[in-house]
Amino acid sequence: MYLDALASCAELTTEHAEEAARSASALRTLLGWATSVARPGGGAPKVLMAVARLAHADWLEGTPYVEIRGDETATTLSIFSDHGMGIRERVVPLARFHVPVDEFARAVRLAPQLIAPFQSAQRGEALLLSLPEMEEAGAKSGRESITIDERSLHEQERKTAPPPPTTDAPPVTDAPPPLRDQSGVHTHPTVRRMVAVRPEALRSRNDDND
Repeated sequence: MYLDALASCAELTTEHAEEAARSASALRTLLGWATSVARPGGGAPKVLMAVARLAHADWLEGTPYVEIRGDETATTLSIFSDHGMGIRERVVPLARFHVPVDEFARAVRLAPQLIAPFQSAQRGEALLLSLPEMEEAGAKSGRESITIDERSLHEQERKTAPPPPTTDAPPVTDAPPPLRDQSGVHTHPTVRRMVAVRPEALRSRNDDND
């Protein structure tokens, strides 16, 4: 293996970095070797030279994205491939170095060419390495998100059209006239009884009265 002659990460060169960035297996080999020999103050951040060359790796699908985390005793290095829409795939297994994370943060801050063309940003406890076009794509995606018409923000009353009449309902007609009360007085015609009276009977009644 081309790394067998090296005693520490401090001996890594750009040639070693280019060789490691040729494939996922080569990068995995470099990181596996580096985690086994890394010691505090031993140049462990130089492995970032290989990570930086992933920006031009033809075999890598998506955009490379790196997360560096750790504390005063150890540092973890995660390399992902960003496919957009929040989808990220781990390129190689997580690498753990027995080196304080401050060594990596200081190297990135003092020698930004070590990770070029990547840019660094501190997000909480993580040191993130990303390409400029990835940041621009994220900003563009935010600008092209759904916008709300300002007129709708000042609309005081929402006006809606009345619902159409249903075809199943019967048509509305004039109400029928009220029924006459058939239980009251004079609701039936009056029948008068006609009696025939003879004139002789009237004269005889008058004579009796006299």
